[in-house]
Amino acid sequence: MQQHSELGLSFAKSQMFDLEKTLEETSGLAQHNGLMWTHNDSGDQPRIYAIDEAGKILKTINIKDGHHFDWEEMAHDDKHLYVADIGDNFAQRDELYLYRISWEDLTKADDNSSVSAHKMTIIVAGKPKTVVDKNVHNFDFEGLSSVDDELWLFSKNRQDGQTSLYRLNKNKSKQLVSPAASYPVDMLVTAADFDAKRNEFALLGYQLGWSGMSSFLWRANRSADGKSLDWTSAQRYDIEPDGQWEALVWDENKSGLLWLSREGNQQGGVALTKTQF
Repeated sequence: MQQHSELGLSFAKSQMFDLEKTLEETSGLAQHNGLMWTHNDSGDQPRIYAIDEAGKILKTINIKDGHHFDWEEMAHDDKHLYVADIGDNFAQRDELYLYRISWEDLTKADDNSSVSAHKMTIIVAGKPKTVVDKNVHNFDFEGLSSVDDELWLFSKNRQDGQTSLYRLNKNKSKQLVSPAASYPVDMLVTAADFDAKRNEFALLGYQLGWSGMSSFLWRANRSADGKSLDWTSAQRYDIEPDGQWEALVWDENKSGLLWLSREGNQQGGVALTKTQF
C-alpha cells in the first residue's frame, strides 16, 4: 500500500480553462457523446449544464420536480446520467437521493427546457439519529461512480480520514445500504469515477491545513473479484495548484485521459482541466 507517494500532478495555466461564473460551485462531472456535463454544489436551482471542453456553457437543463439540497456528484453509464443529492455536512439527513435521467431525453432537450428524472432514495444503515459532533463524523458523501449494474458510493469521512464504499443497485427505487469496504485515503473524498476499459478508479479529495486546501488524487485498480478496490495497487498524487478540486471523469474516447473541475474560492477560480495517464 502506497499511502503517501512522491507522485504529483501539476497543471499549468495553459492547461486550465476558466468555467463561467454560473458554475462557481461546480461539483460533478460526466461526459456523453462529446459533451461534458456539470452542476453546482449548492445555492442553485435543480438544473444541470452541458459544457464544451473549454468550459463554455452550451445548454442548461432543468430537472422536473427536482430538489437541490446538496448536489455533490454525477455518475453515468450508456443509458443514464445520475445526479447525486448526497451531501450531508452536518449528518442531519435521513435519506439521500439520486436523480436518474435518460441520455436520450437530455440529448433531445433544448436549452432552458426541462426533463423528467426517476428519483432514487438511499438510506444509510447504522447512521445514528444524532451525532456527537456534527463537524466530525463519517456520514457525508460526495463520490459516486457507475460500475457495471451498480453504483458505488464513497463516503467523505471527517472523523477517521478514510472512505467507505457502499454498493448500490441501479434498479431499486429505495434501498438500505451498508459499507462493503473502507480505504485509508487520508483525505476527504469529493469525487470518484471508474474506467471500465482500464479497470481503474480515480478518487479525488483534499486535506485542510493552515494554508487552505491541499488536493490529492488516488488511482487504484478494481479487485480481481470485482467487488471492491485493489488497494495494493493504489497510487496517490499531490495536485498543484491547490484549491477546491471537486469533480472528475474519465474521458469516454481517449484512454487514460482524466478531466477535473475546481470550485472557485480564495485559492483559485473555477476551472476545468485534464491530464493524461
